[in-house]
Amino acid sequence: MKIDTVNSNSQIMPEFTHIASLPGGEGWAGMYAGVSKGILFCFGGVNFPDKRPWEGGQKKWYDTIYMLQEGKDWVELREKLHCPLGYGVSITYNEKIIIIGGNNQAFYSDKVFEYEWHGQNLDFKCYPDLPVPLAHMAGTVVNNLIIIAGGNNSSTGRAVKKCYMLDLEHIDEGWSELPSWPGSERILPVCASHKGKFYLFGGETVELNAVNESYRHILNDAYSLAPYKSNGQWTSLWRSLSPIPKGISAGANPLPVLENSKIVFWGGVDALTALHTDPKTHPGISKDILLYSISTDSWEYAGREEGIAARVTLPVVYWNGHWTYIGGEVKPGFRSNAIYKISNN
Repeated sequence: MKIDTVNSNSQIMPEFTHIASLPGGEGWAGMYAGVSKGILFCFGGVNFPDKRPWEGGQKKWYDTIYMLQEGKDWVELREKLHCPLGYGVSITYNEKIIIIGGNNQAFYSDKVFEYEWHGQNLDFKCYPDLPVPLAHMAGTVVNNLIIIAGGNNSSTGRAVKKCYMLDLEHIDEGWSELPSWPGSERILPVCASHKGKFYLFGGETVELNAVNESYRHILNDAYSLAPYKSNGQWTSLWRSLSPIPKGISAGANPLPVLENSKIVFWGGVDALTALHTDPKTHPGISKDILLYSISTDSWEYAGREEGIAARVTLPVVYWNGHWTYIGGEVKPGFRSNAIYKISNN
């Protein structure tokens, strides 16, 4: 593993700028988000509306849709998600927002939907179902391909070691399975897309220790995937990358990729944070920011963002020239409605 030393030539500390917070109170984790016709849309998500979980509070899923136009206030639309949902994947492609999988208190979803704004309403369209119900996965778009990796099929089931793909130029062909990465199965990995490649980082799984007790294993491995066609069928080649210095799970998805080909890691659970099991005394998410350089396969420590509570399980959207972080969970039982953007350079 290569870690660059801090110096003026390599060091970049992203600058976070607050934009209009979501309405509706505390906020949500596990939302979906995307951009259509230059407008930002946020869908669904999860919170504890009445009491914290250790006080007997019940988790609630939502079907609400909000939109934000530049320079205006948030508007709650009359349209709703097909059902309350969260913890899936959302991507933006050709002015369309595609929502994939997720779960709620009753089931895990294999459904895939497209939304597009047409001036007065948000049009809705069904896509081919996922091969299996799936939530807590990572996913993004690579050229014209949606690629998703990891996740689980139920609240009690193990993580899966599956990678699926949908060609957006040939949607009727449905989803196909790509070769899986070399490492273990995982939920809550993070991912990025850059110059025709898919990047997969971390996540977590359950392992047994020396006395046969299960524990939460935060992963630090990293991979790139290069999809290509062979005999008319999509396949891919995985490559192992320099591991993450401290591991990451449940971070922002997809990760911002700056113009200098560095991927920004802010938020997410690392191995140390995962040791805090009491939600009432949880210190919150690490404020450290790491940068991964695609060109040199190396890591940099960029610094700490002291002024903002870092978060987990949140979508990131590229909107109006900035990477935009939507809501998220700041520590167990506490959500945020705050939205921040960072520049792309």
